[in-house]
Amino acid sequence: MTSKIKKILGLMLVLAMILSAGFGSSKVLAAGDNGEIKVTGTTQGKSYSAYKIFDLTQSGKNVSYTIAKEWEDFFTTGAGKEYIADQNDEQGNLNPIVVRGAVKYINITNENIANFAKAAMGELNKEGIKKTKTEKASGNSVTFSELELGYYLVHPEGATEKEEGQNSIVSLTSTTPSAEVKVKATYPTVEKKVDKPTADIGQELTYTLTSKVPDTTGYSEYTFKMTDTLSKGLTFVSKPEDVTVTIGDETITDNVTKNIKGQDLEVSFEMLNLQKKVGQEIKITYKAKLNENAVITTGPNTNKVTLEYSNDPKNNDSTDTTTDEEKVFTAKVIVNKVDGKDQKALEGAKFKLKNNQNKYYQVNPSTKEVTWVDKKDEATEVETKIGTDGNATASFEGLAAGKYKLEETKAPDGYNLLTEEKEVEIKATKEDDGGAVTAIIDGQATVENNSGVELPGTGGMGTTLFAVLGGGIILISLYSLAKGKLKKKGTR
Repeated sequence: MTSKIKKILGLMLVLAMILSAGFGSSKVLAAGDNGEIKVTGTTQGKSYSAYKIFDLTQSGKNVSYTIAKEWEDFFTTGAGKEYIADQNDEQGNLNPIVVRGAVKYINITNENIANFAKAAMGELNKEGIKKTKTEKASGNSVTFSELELGYYLVHPEGATEKEEGQNSIVSLTSTTPSAEVKVKATYPTVEKKVDKPTADIGQELTYTLTSKVPDTTGYSEYTFKMTDTLSKGLTFVSKPEDVTVTIGDETITDNVTKNIKGQDLEVSFEMLNLQKKVGQEIKITYKAKLNENAVITTGPNTNKVTLEYSNDPKNNDSTDTTTDEEKVFTAKVIVNKVDGKDQKALEGAKFKLKNNQNKYYQVNPSTKEVTWVDKKDEATEVETKIGTDGNATASFEGLAAGKYKLEETKAPDGYNLLTEEKEVEIKATKEDDGGAVTAIIDGQATVENNSGVELPGTGGMGTTLFAVLGGGIILISLYSLAKGKLKKKGTR
């Protein structure tokens, strides 16, 4: 039998199937009847699109497929070619389809549907491929209604691939009048961490941003950009070239751009060139420090990272964002100086501060940066002064949470110098035992000084007493001398 005769017989067979489907069923779906796809497992606020790959006519259980016009190149010359077979399988389970005048078979099975989905996704950026419908989820499901019968690809816009395979990103359904698809989609995320949630002003902080390499299948261009914005109380220590970027275990310098503009660190990736690393962890590390504008005690010093990523292979300008924020706190030690008896405020007392390593606090008056020195005479000294509230206070500012010791270097006039150091603690408040720091509490120390009755000394009552006693002795001596002389005259 010649190939020409085989071709004619094949066409007759397909035509007979279509005719039998149309006339042999008790219920015939009229042209124009519509179906719907319910998508469950959706993420609120995310968009979902339906693409029709095959047109379909249906009568009861009998269906006939034809390739949707915009997908013809995909199945004839593109990646979809391997899913069109020249022959049926041994069990005869494949659906026949006419492709450019020849009878072929749709070779999409449960075993290869995940790979087919990925291949179809790679076609979405092509100019002729159109969305049938797009819906935004307002909850955990969304429904595409008024759909022509067909074979659809349901695509969560902006979703990325999980390691377990493409089925977690896209789903396909062969549409009967009603169908349900469960979509398990993940989206790009970014997480921000700092190594010290509380810090001294001027102390270096290490920030780490983490994400994952997304699957960019279906995109001809892909935006993946992190912008980390410091509050005015923070300053970059790292220069752009010092910012470290790793993917997996490899430090990368290609396909990544790093810039610092004012308070913003911008890191952009050429993700289309990094697809061999899909699913691997991205880690960005840099250093910053608290500066003279840092918020002390009353609130956090924040920096917020924003990840912008592409979310529509049909529109290169369409992006979505996700954010994360990190907080750093700093505080102060406040000394409240009072009389030990009546608790009245005492100004003029001077103090120096030590940390738990017995180093002394030193602050730069212009930058407010704190350093810790070994020599006491190099330490910053503060003096208590009476304020508008009537209290006599002094403070050491820009400190991390921890335990400190106050050393009095000068007592107020008329008072005794303290002979022992005074312990004080700055405390950090956390969400729970292992949670993030949410606030910081100043270290408050009330320091008492005592005074006593003035001891006698030269020039005081002691001198007067000696003068009086001495004068009395002289008078007694003179009196005795005079009396003695008079007595001698009488005896003569």
